[in-house]
Amino acid sequence: MTIPFHSNSRQNNNIAASLSAALSQHDYCDDASFGRSIEQFERELASYCGARFAVGVGSGTDALTIALTALKLPPHSEVITCGFGFYATAAAILRAGLTPVFVDAEPDSYLISPEAVLAAITEQTSAILPVHMFGEPASIRELSQIAIDHELALIEDCAQAVGARHGDYTAGTFGDSAAFSFNWSKHLSCTSNGGAIVTNDEHQVETLRALRAYGSAGGFWHPEFGINSKLNPFEARVLSAKLPHLDGWISRRRDIADRYRKNLGSCALLQLPSPSESGHVYHKLTIRHSRRDELREYLKQHGIGSMVCYPHLLGEHTPVASRSRSRDLTNAKAAADTALSIPIWPELTDVEVDTISEHITAFCETP
Repeated sequence: MTIPFHSNSRQNNNIAASLSAALSQHDYCDDASFGRSIEQFERELASYCGARFAVGVGSGTDALTIALTALKLPPHSEVITCGFGFYATAAAILRAGLTPVFVDAEPDSYLISPEAVLAAITEQTSAILPVHMFGEPASIRELSQIAIDHELALIEDCAQAVGARHGDYTAGTFGDSAAFSFNWSKHLSCTSNGGAIVTNDEHQVETLRALRAYGSAGGFWHPEFGINSKLNPFEARVLSAKLPHLDGWISRRRDIADRYRKNLGSCALLQLPSPSESGHVYHKLTIRHSRRDELREYLKQHGIGSMVCYPHLLGEHTPVASRSRSRDLTNAKAAADTALSIPIWPELTDVEVDTISEHITAFCETP
């Protein structure tokens, strides 16, 4: 049996009729780049998140870059984020002309530590950028209070967290704005790339819309320095077709996570994500083992895909190293050295989940 780390084929086949119908209704208007398909998805996403506005863009990285740029923060001022995560977070901060400051994760999760954030604030700090890593919300209320107390902007990186909730909080609605990704690998995915920015600020939304179109105010007048980042209208149709299924897919991901916990709970030296009340959507199911690389190779030999997310701290990447600063990253480094993401896409069968679990258990029982 071969089980890939990630697959969209079963999902797309399951909703093939909906996808075909959505694409057949595409509006071939003269202004296709910002046509009704995109506007429709923007309204649907904002409603789903419980926000007032959504602005579709070409990728999650563009979404984060534009969201940061729209705040008009002082050039080269510092943005505090977690040192463990995907490169795009650091790249977006740099693209916006700002300076990343990397702080530690919580010891038992991959989420930014509020205590580490507080300790890193200086006179140069202008914003806090928490990442809801792997689909679990960071301590957003505590981080929001820190931002208020220190008069800092708060931008949420929700690239992996669409649909994540904690009580009455929905990921993406607590900060000044939030960036989402719909890359093909995400749990709400288009066929290639896409992204969006969500905000409740009616003044900021006009800036966001301008920045995705070269900073245009219309009439070939460009008062802002923006970029060309447009959500493809065909991708918008795909996303509109998939969005009504998202909560069901998230529910299945949570069931799979529970099944892994039940199956793997007795494995020595294996750290599993703790059962969470934070509305984790399990974009990724990430375990930790001191022999991570050996475990990954063992799974590969048995036809099971996995992925190391992420083996390098953000401040270690060459384009970032000399343009950022890092605080103590003890917990982040431990995560980078031991974390392994295993299959959790919602179309996995229970038999497949049990098969993966059996191989992980066999590895853990091997001296």
